[in-house]
Amino acid sequence: HPVTMVSWYGATAFCNYYGYRLPTEWEWQAVADYDGSYTYGCGAIISSSKANYNQNNPLGLSYPPYTTPVGYYPAYGYGLCDMAGNVWEWTPSVLNSTDLVLRGGGWYSITNYCTVTCRGDNIPDSINSNHGFRVCR
Repeated sequence: HPVTMVSWYGATAFCNYYGYRLPTEWEWQAVADYDGSYTYGCGAIISSSKANYNQNNPLGLSYPPYTTPVGYYPAYGYGLCDMAGNVWEWTPSVLNSTDLVLRGGGWYSITNYCTVTCRGDNIPDSINSNHGFRVCR
């Protein structure tokens, strides 16, 4: 399962310690959109057979967060999993003077929030059961 309840500071500290970084929102979108034809990080359409979103709870978990293990759904595009749904992913990109951008939508998100162009945001010290992160080099 992805890490949840992690702030941007926690995600960044993890990255720094292990020699990774968070992808910028534009890097994230370029990978999620793959060849320019993707509406969602899992292709042109989204469904409960492709992504964990809209409180689907595919594992029948008894309490939130209703995340699924990485790889539970097939890989798409560049071979990555969960580019739509599961957890919103922190980026270092700044939306305004106080908020940072999150991308991808999460297990709690409605369909429109899981598109490759949707931008979520929150303050960097926020923690949420719907927020996590992805690393890159």
